[in-house]
Amino acid sequence: MPDKVTIVHLRDSNFVGGPERQILEHFKRMESDAYEMILVCYEEPGRPNDLRLRAEEQGLSCLTLPVMSPFSPKNITRIIRVLREAGADMLVTHGHKGNIFGRLACWRLGIPTIAVSRGWTMESLKIRFFEFLDKVFLHFADHVVAVSDGQRRKILACGVRADKVSVIHNCIDVGNWCGLGTNNVRARLDIPADAILVSTAGRLSPEKNQRMLLQAAERIVPEMDNVYFAVFGEGVLRGELEAECRKAGLEGRFLLPGFWSDMVEVMQATDIFTLPSLTEGLPNVVLEAFACSTPVVATSVGGTPELVRDGESGFLVEVGDVEGLAVRLLSLGRDEALRERMGSAGRDMVSRDFTYPRQAELYRELYGSLVKNGGMR
Repeated sequence: MPDKVTIVHLRDSNFVGGPERQILEHFKRMESDAYEMILVCYEEPGRPNDLRLRAEEQGLSCLTLPVMSPFSPKNITRIIRVLREAGADMLVTHGHKGNIFGRLACWRLGIPTIAVSRGWTMESLKIRFFEFLDKVFLHFADHVVAVSDGQRRKILACGVRADKVSVIHNCIDVGNWCGLGTNNVRARLDIPADAILVSTAGRLSPEKNQRMLLQAAERIVPEMDNVYFAVFGEGVLRGELEAECRKAGLEGRFLLPGFWSDMVEVMQATDIFTLPSLTEGLPNVVLEAFACSTPVVATSVGGTPELVRDGESGFLVEVGDVEGLAVRLLSLGRDEALRERMGSAGRDMVSRDFTYPRQAELYRELYGSLVKNGGMR
C-alpha cells in the first residue's frame, strides 16, 4: 500500500443524522499519517450544508458538489473533477446517488469504489426508481459494505456476489452520550417531570411506521395516566399523523415536536425508546438509546435484532403487532427496575461489541486490500 492513501467519501445529505455521524466518527479514527480522508457532499447556492459545516468544525477536509437534476450527465463529470482535485485513490459512496454516479466516474478514472449500503426506504415512486438502480449498481462496486447481517442478506438476494460483501456494523462512542448539566427535555415538551416518556426518532415517512406507535398509544393511555409519547423528526406524514392524533383524542399525550439536534438530552430523558419501523439497516437511534441506558422496544426487521436482545435489553415485536407493542411498552412503563436492568444490558452490549476502534480496524483492512489488489478483492 502507498505511504499515504487518499480516500474520498461521497454523501448526498444536507443534515447530520445517524449515517452522517457514522462518517464523521470514522474520519476521526483514521490515522492522518497513513490516510488523507476527504468528505464530499452536495450544496445548494446560498444554503450551507450542515454536514460540511460540522465536518469543518471538527477540522476535517471537505469538498462540495453543486445540487443538480439527477438526470443530468454533469453529475458524473463534476464527480470526476472533484476526485481529480482531491487526488483520490478510492471512493466510498453512501446512498444511491453516490453509488450510481460515483461508480460511473470511477470507471472513467480507474479507481476502486466501495458502496456502503444502509438499506432502502421505498418511500416514494422516485425513490423506488433510484433504489432499484442502486441495487443494480451494487453489482459493479469493487466492494459493498453492509451495516448489518440483515442488510447483507438483502444485498445477496439482489444477486451480488457473496465475496464482494462485508458486514461492518454502525458503531457508537458511549462517552459522547453522557449528558452535561440539567436536562430540560420534559419542560420543553411541557409534560410532567415525573412522566413516563416513550420516544421514537426518524423521518415522518411510511417506512418508519409511526402510525403503529400511535395505535399502540390509543391502547396504553387509558391504562396509564402518566405516560407520554414523543416522535422526534419531520417529514411528509406530519399532517396525517397530526390528524390521526386528534381523531384518537391523544393531543397533549402524543407529541410531534419536530427534528431536534440535541438527541443526547432526548435519549437521556427518555424512559423507553421504541422503533416500529417496516425496514431498517442497523438503526443508529437504537445504539444511541442503549448508550444512554434506555431500553428499546422495536419491530424485528433488518439489523434491529442484532442490537435488541429480546427479553434482555428490550423487546422485539412483529410488524403490525400493535397489541404486542402496547403490551411490551406497558410492561416496561410499569416496572422501573426492569427498565433499569434492560437499559444497563443494552449499554454494556454496545460498549463491548459496537465500538469505533473495531469499525476502523475493519475499514483499514478493506482499504488496504483494495489498494493492494488494484480494486479487486
